[in-house]
Amino acid sequence: MELKAYQRRALDALRTFLDQASIRDHAQAYAAACAVGEPGAYGAAYRPLAGLPDVPYCCLRLPTGGGKTLLASHAVGVARDTYLGRRYPVVLWLVTSTTIAEQTLGALKKVGHPYRQALEATFGGAVRVYGIDERRQLRPQDMADAATVIVSTVQAFRVRNAEDRNVYLDDEELEPHFAALPAGADVARHAEGPRRGKPIASFANLMKLHRPLVIVDEAHNFTSTLSGETFGRLAPAAVVEFTATPVRSNVIVSATAAELKAADMIKLPIHLSHHGSWQAAIAHAVDNRAWLEGIAAKDGGGIRPIALYQAQPAREGAEATVDVVKQHLIEDCRIPENRIAVATGDQRELDGIDLFDPACTIEHVITVDALKEGWDCSFAYVFCSLTSIRSRGAVEQLLGRVLRMPFATRRSSEELNRAYAHVSERDFFLAAEGLKDRLVDMGFDERTALEAIVEQPESFEWNENQPLFTPVELPVLRVQDRPDQSSWTPEMLSATRIADDGAGGVAITFDRDAPDQVLRDVATAITTPEAAPMTAVEAFIARRAETLSPAEQGEVLTLPQLAIERDGQLEIVFPETLVDVGGWDLRQVDTSLPGFALTDRPDTFEMDIEGDHVVYSRIDAAAELALDDATDWDAAALSRWLDRTTRQRDVAQPIFLEYCRRVVEGVVEGIPLPQLVRGKYALRRAIIARVAQLRREAGVRGVQLLMTDIAPVLALGENGFSFSKAGYDPRTPYAGPWRPRKHLFAQVGDLKHGGEEWMAAVQIDDHAAVHRWVRNVDRTPWSYALPTSTDMFYPDFVAELTDGRKLIVEYKGADRTDNADSREKKNIGARLQEVSGGSVVFLWAELDRDGNVARQIDAAAAA
Repeated sequence: MELKAYQRRALDALRTFLDQASIRDHAQAYAAACAVGEPGAYGAAYRPLAGLPDVPYCCLRLPTGGGKTLLASHAVGVARDTYLGRRYPVVLWLVTSTTIAEQTLGALKKVGHPYRQALEATFGGAVRVYGIDERRQLRPQDMADAATVIVSTVQAFRVRNAEDRNVYLDDEELEPHFAALPAGADVARHAEGPRRGKPIASFANLMKLHRPLVIVDEAHNFTSTLSGETFGRLAPAAVVEFTATPVRSNVIVSATAAELKAADMIKLPIHLSHHGSWQAAIAHAVDNRAWLEGIAAKDGGGIRPIALYQAQPAREGAEATVDVVKQHLIEDCRIPENRIAVATGDQRELDGIDLFDPACTIEHVITVDALKEGWDCSFAYVFCSLTSIRSRGAVEQLLGRVLRMPFATRRSSEELNRAYAHVSERDFFLAAEGLKDRLVDMGFDERTALEAIVEQPESFEWNENQPLFTPVELPVLRVQDRPDQSSWTPEMLSATRIADDGAGGVAITFDRDAPDQVLRDVATAITTPEAAPMTAVEAFIARRAETLSPAEQGEVLTLPQLAIERDGQLEIVFPETLVDVGGWDLRQVDTSLPGFALTDRPDTFEMDIEGDHVVYSRIDAAAELALDDATDWDAAALSRWLDRTTRQRDVAQPIFLEYCRRVVEGVVEGIPLPQLVRGKYALRRAIIARVAQLRREAGVRGVQLLMTDIAPVLALGENGFSFSKAGYDPRTPYAGPWRPRKHLFAQVGDLKHGGEEWMAAVQIDDHAAVHRWVRNVDRTPWSYALPTSTDMFYPDFVAELTDGRKLIVEYKGADRTDNADSREKKNIGARLQEVSGGSVVFLWAELDRDGNVARQIDAAAAA
């Protein structure tokens, strides 16, 4: 399953934290991770686990529906590659309840499930998953040749009355794990009796032996149950939490509900209906589901809408209990009993039922709060609460069940992109306030929560005051019957939005950027004897052509790239090219590691890696190697491991393997192999740093050759770079009152109104010599770039002048103009201008230098 952008950012932040935590103070690692993950208001000072200051501890915050369990599966591989000292780690996966444990365990064991695939991709299929009740099946060799994941509830490890908890008791089935354990190993031991001094063969002791990675799901529920003493008994290598609502955690990344919506992960907005009685709420929820079913039948997406009812607990004075609600559905709403399922602690009618199976008949699910425990069928669209929406607890968990988007794919029928809530509140504003509070509890920020709530009309017909249709220039085609979209092309589906029009028919609107022919295909598909929409579509196409941006009208801004001739072929210059021409060849380099040294001290070994210190306490090497599945390690095995975990994209595998072999061969002359294996992650970092240094040096030589001995040429035409209607990513579009006249695209990217770069953009747009310009947003597929010795250089602005010349502008504040990076970029730009023969003008514009940017353009153009 391909990860969404916010999920990749979350894993990048985790990777940064754990990688830095292995060589730096954890507070520094936390700061570095926050710079990547951007936790926003959740960022704070780093707080270590009580009593375990050396254990890295972080939290990833994702709202309900954000894919926390999928990310947790990927997190295991990230931790293995950055921090854990084992090829096949042990993972203790803690969840809130038995129900969630069963669900998580089933998914992690199921071949082909995305969670399982994420684990297997990291470990080459060598993965074993156990429930806490299966712990007696663990065998030493099994844990040595595969990643081991144990799923458990946190309650199994509560320290209170530890003697009553099976995980702390001696178990003869686990004794083989402790058979060869040295006398000095730090594990709990029998304090008395015939086995006094011997290790207690308990599961908790086994975890302490293996230093597990601890994954904590829904961590906010554990604040009172996971004490420092509990963790101390398990001796985790690292603790990574996942939650929507962190309480006291080191949050390194925070995804927003808006990001989830943009990634098609959740249904928004929520259409809220308030009703004066529980009977009315049920009746409207039934009608709501039936209305959606009719829409889904023609959508072609295989969606079967389900309604979820939260009944009142069975206590004195309760009216809408589970039994009453079921009877009401059968007798008053005429719902066949085989279409209703009850899911409570006592009645588990969903067990063994696949709600995604097309043959499944379940349309209505009644619960009290049991479904808050891990139930995540994305076909749930309608939530009907017969208790107070203002009560905390089960409500937000149940509401979260109807927010997940089926198949994480937006539908062309807008009604299927939204969720629906019916509540027993007499006042809409009270209901809305309660719903807003529940959304905040689920991880929404307050503003997004408010914007997510829309009042739903009683008839389920589309209200024209609801924000469905985007700009007024889009045509709204009204037809009597909802079209059958089952045979439509993906382009037709993505180009249309369909909703009931409130007058017995349906309204169809279009994506304003859809190609002309796709719009015509849709018009043809919905043409009937009573409605011929082609005329309206053609009128829209004509109107759109008049209001398109220059790029949409076909204008293109083409810029040359630097190229060199190699072996008779024209080759665009990239950083890799400069590294290559600079003599990059690992077969010829010195394999010493200048920053890697070993200092023998009485009680520690200190490995220094270019100033980053990793300290290892002296322990019995044989025991450590046994735990590290390293009993068979030799120099060749260590070389292969280094090759696999530090593979370089621009070096052939046999060459890099040989480089690793030569490095190991040199290092073991001064460091015993067992100790080197113990410190293999430190060695890995040293190799990565050394190879990066060698690559940088080669790149610098390549730049110097490009400036002198190598004669680059301009790559034009197909080899050039073009800004066109094919694509432009503004990333953060300018949203101020200024309207540029000459920008190639309708949106201008990455500009803050009133900022320095905005002032430069205004002067470029106003300049008489500029015909067309583009704000060049860095690091997108549609960005113009020039090579440097280590990276790509993205100038801030590019333009075409009225005389046909191309203008490239890099704008800098005065404090950022004189460093090695800036000097190299200036030289590259000047070289491009030089070889262009005057067709390219490169301007390094600086704040307050020679007047404003307009004057600097004048001077550069006249030179």
